Amino acid sequence: MEEKRLVKRIGRTKLYVVEGDITQIPTDAIMTAINSGGMWFGGIDGAIQKVAGNTYHSQAGAKMPLKNLQVVVAKGDKKRHNGQFDDVIFVVDDLESPLEDVIYTGLETANKEGYSKLLLPAVRLGVMRGVVEKTPTEAITRISKGINTFMTQYGAKTKLEDITFVIYNDFEITSGLTSGLKAIENSSQ
Repeated sequence: MEEKRLVKRIGRTKLYVVEGDITQIPTDAIMTAINSGGMWFGGIDGAIQKVAGNTYHSQAGAKMPLKNLQVVVAKGDKKRHNGQFDDVIFVVDDLESPLEDVIYTGLETANKEGYSKLLLPAVRLGVMRGVVEKTPTEAITRISKGINTFMTQYGAKTKLEDITFVIYNDFEITSGLTSGLKAIENSSQ
């Protein structure tokens, strides 16, 4: 894993981008998107299942049927698996809502749960790339908008101190996301 790079500070919240394995970076929780149909075997789902088995996904499955933008906070214990995370925040994303709503919903849930460190993958920039947002730039703009909306709403009141986007082996996305996060307005201050 490469060194985490501080991209932006908004109030006391620091935004980072790093390339590496999302399951091997110490954190309170990973936030990721799942669909409502239970087809959870994509890149991030596979990585979580590789280190923790079905511990987290079975908790989401127990909540079926799921609907768009519903959230399942799956509790775990990193002492019982090979990852460096405790919990997983699953945000149901059936590609019906703007990406900024998916990001905002996950951040809001992490804040309500009291997490200080949160990891996110590049949502809709992996297997879902181009399905809704037609370009990586559009997806990155919407991710940034979701963060900005959250920070405008919660600002200094947020418990989230460290939001890290973890990219797996994609320099173009790493570079684009870094630039997109730097451009976020500091409207929460």
